[in-house]
Amino acid sequence: MNNEENMIKKMTFLLAILSILLFANDDKYKTFKIRNSDIEITIIYPKHIVQGDRVRLIGVMKNRYRNAHMGGLTISFPQFKYTKGIYSDNTFDTINSYSPPDKIYSGIAKKNIRSKYYMIEGWENNWKSRLEKKFYIEVDIPNHVNHLTINVRGVLIFGKSKQRRTEIKLPVTNNYKDQQGYPVGRLSIPIYQDTQQKTEKNILPPTKKKESSTGTGFFINSTNIITNQHVVDSCRNIKIIKNGITSSAKIKSVDRTNDLAVLIANEPSKTYLKFRSGRSVRIGESIIAMGYPLGGLLGTSVKLTTGNISSLTGLLNDTTTLQLTAPVQPGNSGGPLLDNTGSIVGVVYAKLAEKYSAENVNLAIKANVATIFLDVHEIDYTFDTDRSKKEVVDIADNAKKSIIQIICE
Repeated sequence: MNNEENMIKKMTFLLAILSILLFANDDKYKTFKIRNSDIEITIIYPKHIVQGDRVRLIGVMKNRYRNAHMGGLTISFPQFKYTKGIYSDNTFDTINSYSPPDKIYSGIAKKNIRSKYYMIEGWENNWKSRLEKKFYIEVDIPNHVNHLTINVRGVLIFGKSKQRRTEIKLPVTNNYKDQQGYPVGRLSIPIYQDTQQKTEKNILPPTKKKESSTGTGFFINSTNIITNQHVVDSCRNIKIIKNGITSSAKIKSVDRTNDLAVLIANEPSKTYLKFRSGRSVRIGESIIAMGYPLGGLLGTSVKLTTGNISSLTGLLNDTTTLQLTAPVQPGNSGGPLLDNTGSIVGVVYAKLAEKYSAENVNLAIKANVATIFLDVHEIDYTFDTDRSKKEVVDIADNAKKSIIQIICE
C-alpha cells in the first residue's frame, strides 16, 4: 500500500471517529457505556424518542489494550421479533443481522438455535490496539412500546489456534442474558407518545358489560386460543364462551408490540381454525371477519361481515398489518380474518379513527406475524392444505365452532 492510500485510509478513519464524537457531544443525544480493562462499548442514541419514530443509533466498540486476532460487537432488540433494522456506515470488516426464523449459533448451547428477535453484530479481523469500530443502526419504534430495550455485548479473541485461544468478554456476568445465553449490558430508553400524530387508529376496545369487558378469540389447536393482547390486558379472571358453554382460560404468552396473546383453555376444543398456506394475500381478495361485536347488544351468537383486502400494509406503511373493508366494531378484537377457503389470513384488531370520516378502513394483523409469534413461543398450529373455495355459509358453519367470546373480569 503506498503513502497516498495510507493517508486516505487514515483520513477516512479520523473522519469516522470525529463524526462519532460530534454525535456524542450533541445535546440531542445521550450515551450508554460499559467497559473493562480490554473493551469499551458506547451506544449513542437520541434523548427524546417518540412512538412510531425511525431512530438512528450508533454502536461503538474500542479495543483498549492489545492487538486481538478478532473481535465483535453484538446489539439485539428483544422487543423486535418481526421487523428488521437498517444498518449503514459500517467500519467493521463484516456485519450480519438476524431475525426470526433465522438460525444463529449459541456458544453456550454449542449448537444453532432459532433467533427469537432482531440482532446485529459487527466482526473485525486483526483488531489493532486502541482502534474503535462502529456501525449505525436504524429501527422503527412500535407504537405500543413505552421503553426501548437494547442488549449489548462485546468480545475480543486472542490467539489463532484452539490451544492458545482466549476470549475477553464484556460483560462477563450480569443479571440479563440475550437469546444466545450470553450476559449482556441492558439499556432501557423511555419512549414518549406522539401528541401530534398525523394519523390515528382506534384499537378496537373490548365492549363494556357492567364491570367486565368482552372480545373475541379463536382456537388454533385443541387447547390454545389466539386473540389481541389488549383484550386480556389487566384481566383478573378470563372466561370464554364457546357454543353457549362458559369455561375459563389463562394467559400463556403475549406480544405487546404486535398486540397478540395466546390463552390456554381449561376445556379442550375438538375443532380449531387453520392458517393459510402457500399463496400470499392479494389486494381485492374476498375476506370474512367473524366475532362478537358490541357484546350482548347484538346478541350472544357469533357475527359475520364480508369485504375485501384493500391494502397489504396498514397505517403509515405498517408491513405487519392489512387493511380491509369488512366492517368491524368493538368486541371484534381478536377475531379471525378468513379467506374464501376458510383459512386464517389475519387477526382483527383496529379501525381508522372516526374523526377521519373514513368508511370501512379496518385493520388486521397479518397471519405470518401471528405464526412467527407462535413459533417463538413454540405453540402448535396447523396450515390448511385444502385450497378449494367454499360458500360463505359453509365457512361460517365450520368456523363458528372454533370462535369464542372472551369475557375479561
